[in-house]
Amino acid sequence: GAIYPAGISVGILSFGAQNVVPTLLQYLGGDAVRTRRAVLIGSIIPLTVYTLWEAVFLGTVPFDPSTAGSKMQVVTALGETGGD
Repeated sequence: GAIYPAGISVGILSFGAQNVVPTLLQYLGGDAVRTRRAVLIGSIIPLTVYTLWEAVFLGTVPFDPSTAGSKMQVVTALGETGGD
């Protein structure tokens, strides 16, 4: 229970919304509802793009449990999928 709201705010604010809220609030004429909506949508867009990027990246790197700790696995996999 109690960690859920804190986790949400940390997740949203980690995308940099905290420093634009006063300016955004002024720009939107002091309308708190529109400001909340703008911050939420403005946070969901980069979160979605980042999640898609991670899914694509993790999908290109094959997972082999025998070499799970090897950093060279990532380098090799990226070299193989990166072209020439």
